[in-house]
Amino acid sequence: MDTLEHVQYILLAEFDIDKGASLTYQYPKETGTDEHVLSELMLPDGAHLRSEDWTIFCLNQMIPDMNNQEQVERSDQDKPLLYVLNLVRTIHDASARRGAHVKAMAICTQHRFLHIYKPALLLAMEKYFQNPSKDVLVSLFEAVNTMDLSKMPVLSWHERQVLRATDDKSMFEEMFQIEPESPADDTAPEQTFDQKNFLRRGTVIDLTSGQQKLLTSLGGKDRHFYETKIMYDGIKLPIRVPLTMNNEEVGDFSLIKLISTFSPQHQSGSPNPHHPHLDSPGPLTHPIMILLNGLLTQKRIVFLGYGHPSGEVANYVLAACALGSGCGTVLRGFTERAFPYTNLTTVDDLLKCPGFIAGVTNPTYEEHTAWWDILCNIDTGKITVSKDIQVNSTGNRKTSLAYFEDGFAARSISRATGSGTGSTTRSEDKSIKDYDTEFMSEVLGAIQSHYGETAIRAKFQDYVYRFVRLASLYEENVYQETKLAWRHDNETDPSGLLGTGYVFADEASKQRELVANAGRFEGWRQSLSYKYFQKDFAQRQLQSSLQYLDVFRQVSKLKLLRNLPEKEVLVIYEALLNNVVTERQIIEFLSYLPQHHGGLSPLAVGLFHSSNIVRQYTVELFQRLNRNPVSAGSPILPACCSLTNTHTLFLIDWSSFCPRLVKIPQNDV
Repeated sequence: MDTLEHVQYILLAEFDIDKGASLTYQYPKETGTDEHVLSELMLPDGAHLRSEDWTIFCLNQMIPDMNNQEQVERSDQDKPLLYVLNLVRTIHDASARRGAHVKAMAICTQHRFLHIYKPALLLAMEKYFQNPSKDVLVSLFEAVNTMDLSKMPVLSWHERQVLRATDDKSMFEEMFQIEPESPADDTAPEQTFDQKNFLRRGTVIDLTSGQQKLLTSLGGKDRHFYETKIMYDGIKLPIRVPLTMNNEEVGDFSLIKLISTFSPQHQSGSPNPHHPHLDSPGPLTHPIMILLNGLLTQKRIVFLGYGHPSGEVANYVLAACALGSGCGTVLRGFTERAFPYTNLTTVDDLLKCPGFIAGVTNPTYEEHTAWWDILCNIDTGKITVSKDIQVNSTGNRKTSLAYFEDGFAARSISRATGSGTGSTTRSEDKSIKDYDTEFMSEVLGAIQSHYGETAIRAKFQDYVYRFVRLASLYEENVYQETKLAWRHDNETDPSGLLGTGYVFADEASKQRELVANAGRFEGWRQSLSYKYFQKDFAQRQLQSSLQYLDVFRQVSKLKLLRNLPEKEVLVIYEALLNNVVTERQIIEFLSYLPQHHGGLSPLAVGLFHSSNIVRQYTVELFQRLNRNPVSAGSPILPACCSLTNTHTLFLIDWSSFCPRLVKIPQNDV
């Protein structure tokens, strides 16, 4: 972890009956932001009505020039984007002129996990009410910046995704520097650990070999977090820093709350005007899909929470940023255009920012439909598309693009009128699926079944990843070129059977997807997140240890396609065996096989293949994975790798999760 300051500024604002909101202190120096703007943001509307209110806002948001490609991205000369955690405290006092003292204290940091500073901020605010002096800010600044993160593991993108997708609390245990604890009991038995076995994640006794594996992880801590402390005013505050947060995830928002708030129990239709960037290819568009489409196509979005705490409104904005980015795993550029809380004071600056995502509590915003494209009313749970929304020009288009757009428009008209050829075709062909409707039904079903926040985020991560892969295929068909697809390598794939890109069951379903999503693809291609993704994808491919193997495509073929030719199956397993060798390659490979998609089970079908060569390749691959500390914790590996000293292969029947014996003669394997 770097040695830069964790917190850049501490701010203190107060409400004065004569002056109004005023900024009292900025420590250690001025932020460079207008003091009046800062004080208004720190003392939000209606804060005096509550004893306590948390809110989040940002400083130094970038206002990119969409017409200048070179100035789209933030440069090193620009001020860094700061996340501000703000606490407003109201203490009623009969001797005060307004009957209460209202003060706000804020921490400005570059850390996305700014919620870890809440305990320290609470103590500092309490101390400031007792002794209102600048010394309180100085002591808080020193305390939070002496928090030790020097030994916090720095995970790669793929390592973070593997850790995020697993429930194994000891994952990447070896990356933590365990400090020896002072012995509290001299009579406690001495414990020794075999370092080689410690790096393995098996937590069982192997009955086949009789070798005892490590039963519990050293320390028994959850390695999804890094544990440290802040010493403030003689009080030790335990801190848990989350290690699985992605770039577009800020604070401790709830995606489940966002979805639940804007999901009507009964959806009979949408009063919103048709828009090719916002409508899903189905009879109805779920409000959450309107919001997601608006995020992907860079619409101006406002969350209105009249009478709600500003912190609650801010969390909806932060959840929306995660929603549009695929929870930070796919796209970026949303948080730098986010205004988690703002007011009328900064409306002019807000309107200069293309595709802003803002949270407000003032109902005036609802009346000015020209200020926004999509308004999400937290009170009513309704998402409204502005009557003044415009369709951006798509520029020069090829003839084939007109075909896709005409097809999408025809389906949209028939959907809006409830009649016509499009409606008849849909009703006659029951095999045509509305992916977005099915997806939202699955998400809502998971929420009702009490799935956790991580599981719901994973679903939207998959959705956005699917969207960009479809977009690359769309560009190849329409523009005959794309920068979003894996490069084909003749050395890795001399036969051309591996291929790259999204997998479809048949050509008809492929064409339906491209026609139905053409409007959204064109809208996304004009956005900042598209430009960022082009750069990020090129950079990620250069840094990839599997840069010439589209792992997602190979796994998808094994999961989705029936009756794959034996030659193609053989080529897939051979490519995996030849390319997934080093620890870095194994970790990257496993990041494409999260547990919520069955983990390694899609590859286990190779153990049932009629070809003994395919079975042999599968066993060799699993044995290699079993030797790696990261993949050794997979529930399927102990079963699939019990080949030592036996002629029987133990497998898992994934349909019932019951152990099953499948007898394969060892000489055939």
